[in-house]
Amino acid sequence: MAMGETMSPRRRILLLSSCLILVAIIAAGCMSIPATTPTVPPGIKKFNSTAEIEQYLEESMAHFEHDAAYRTMVPTVGISADSKAMAQSEQTSGIPAPSTRGSGPGASGVPYSQTNVQVAGVDEPDIIKNDNRFIYTISGQNLVIIDAYPAADASVISTHEIADTPRDIFVHGDRLILFSTGTPDPDTYPERSESRMMPAYYIPSPPITHATIYDISDRAKPAVVKDYSIDGDYLDARMIGSLVYLVTQEQIYPYYRDSPIIVPALREGSRTVIQPDVWYFDHPESQYTFTTITALDIASGNERDAQTYLLGSGNTLYVSEDALYVSYPQYRPVIYYRGQEDLPVKAVAVSDSAARSSVIPTDFNTLTGQERQSILEGLREDEQDAIRRQEVAQTNTVLHKIGIRNGAITYRAKGEVPGTLHNQFSMDEYDGNLRVATTSSVYTPRYGQYTYNNVYVLDHNMATIGELTHIAEQETIYSTRFIGDRLYMVTFKRIDPFFVIDLSNPAIPKVLGKLKIPGYSDYLHPYDATHIIGIGKETSTNEWGGVSTSGVKLALFDVSDVNNPTQIDKVQIGDAGSDSAALEDHHAFLFDRAKNLLVIPIRAVTNEPATQEHSLSAYRPYIWYGAYVFGLSPETGFALRGTVQHGSGDSGYYYYGSSASEVKRSLYIGDVLYTMSSKQIKANPLDDLATTLATVSLPPAGDIYYPVVVK
Repeated sequence: MAMGETMSPRRRILLLSSCLILVAIIAAGCMSIPATTPTVPPGIKKFNSTAEIEQYLEESMAHFEHDAAYRTMVPTVGISADSKAMAQSEQTSGIPAPSTRGSGPGASGVPYSQTNVQVAGVDEPDIIKNDNRFIYTISGQNLVIIDAYPAADASVISTHEIADTPRDIFVHGDRLILFSTGTPDPDTYPERSESRMMPAYYIPSPPITHATIYDISDRAKPAVVKDYSIDGDYLDARMIGSLVYLVTQEQIYPYYRDSPIIVPALREGSRTVIQPDVWYFDHPESQYTFTTITALDIASGNERDAQTYLLGSGNTLYVSEDALYVSYPQYRPVIYYRGQEDLPVKAVAVSDSAARSSVIPTDFNTLTGQERQSILEGLREDEQDAIRRQEVAQTNTVLHKIGIRNGAITYRAKGEVPGTLHNQFSMDEYDGNLRVATTSSVYTPRYGQYTYNNVYVLDHNMATIGELTHIAEQETIYSTRFIGDRLYMVTFKRIDPFFVIDLSNPAIPKVLGKLKIPGYSDYLHPYDATHIIGIGKETSTNEWGGVSTSGVKLALFDVSDVNNPTQIDKVQIGDAGSDSAALEDHHAFLFDRAKNLLVIPIRAVTNEPATQEHSLSAYRPYIWYGAYVFGLSPETGFALRGTVQHGSGDSGYYYYGSSASEVKRSLYIGDVLYTMSSKQIKANPLDDLATTLATVSLPPAGDIYYPVVVK
């Protein structure tokens, strides 16, 4: 129709009718689509009031205590810490993946190292961070910023005292977030101080975690953007892009049994900005915590979400780009039925020493293979018999999967596997499945403790779809590393079995090969697709048939032949008493394959003949604090490039731990290595480590006792 031409009445009616029909179709279509609401997985429920929480806790604990009247908790052996302590107590000296910390290009093109993390793209908090020019660190009660590069002019440009106890930091561009813990003001919870059950001065103070976001565009004058607080103690955090996921927990039962329940809230100053929903499961626990996950945007400084879950105690975290897994052990009591104590048990032929004792003989590892096998067969039979009679002291691990996409926190599913976890590296997400390595410790009436290790595969709904159990009996897991469809695992009691486990078929995990060598590895790190780095301790058999630990051990494993892994090189540093921060915290491990660089913080103890002045002992240890710097390749093995010393001196036994000179972390900016102890940061060129370009003093100057963090 040409412009200006009028529409006929008939055409207007037809057009109007067509429009009405179209509107009706659209309306009908819209009405047929139901309003979408978030689905709640089965098994999880939400509290509607604080009174409901208190009633649930009372009923749950009453149920648990009622069961306990008919049950007995059988003592269990710790999975790794106790085993390590046992090995260390027997020292002859008497002295008790792909996600490398690699380089990132700075704005000026200067390469710099980043924190060693478990999952690529998921940053982990630490006591020190850096970019291509500045170093940010926690020193005592202070947040310190150092203008570090070029190194010759390195100096502290900002020191900010923290009122509470600083724990960790993240840095993202011109923003820094610092986590600290303290206690609230007495007036924060008047309802708790008015408890009729206790005087106010006996009421325990609940912990508070602060998440303080700073604008550091002017590094010399950091400015607080937001200061958030959340009820509960700091547990851990992760950062994906600019989104920070903070996990806090507060022990609420039975510790606050006689006090009113305080539901966690996210506050900015005195203003509550998010009152999280509180979710729970009809699942009695011996202890309860409020575990709260809070999402913050460090770039904007705004809060995104927060949810609280009523869970058990003792959480270990694993975080992928899409999900956060919270796990904790669940200790199950053992049912003993009256009259069953005298039931006959099948006799097992064992050595005389075993027959005279109701527990595993102390010389178990020195017995012949046939004698050990007889005892192990008896343990397996006892375990199965105890399971049938419901008398097994099996500790399980509960696993909760929580979605964390784009700052939204959504509960997904719950799973459970036998045994307990060693640390965060005991879990890994791959192709939608969660793989888990555990150590089981079961008490048997005849032989005492029966220990073995397992691998489980859980699908996206947290249902177990594959398992491999009873690995390395009478040993415990010391380290694990999942890489692709393989698991590399180290167990230990007397020697170090290094296992290669195939997970290419999630339903049928299987051991491909293993290598038995002295010593053990506390941490495993990928060198490339066919080589694994291990760091731990060297061990040897002492004159009493026990195990003695000695110096720090670095090992390089070749796994190109998965059925026959080999150790192609090793290095021992120091004697008994030597240690490294990297044994307890993987953030202290610095490796960059492209730069042919491996840096290990070291406290090296060398036993030297005692002088006449100290004649009470045949030896007196000489202590060296600093960092060892290696080059590393499969062809050459470990090649010492040099060391950086922070302190030294002789000392009597037991008096050389936690020195302010002990190196905690290392990093590089450009071609300069920076090593940090409690009292200073030293800068040394990588091509001339004997030269010190700068020494930057850190406040305070005395000995610092950083909390030991096992992640």
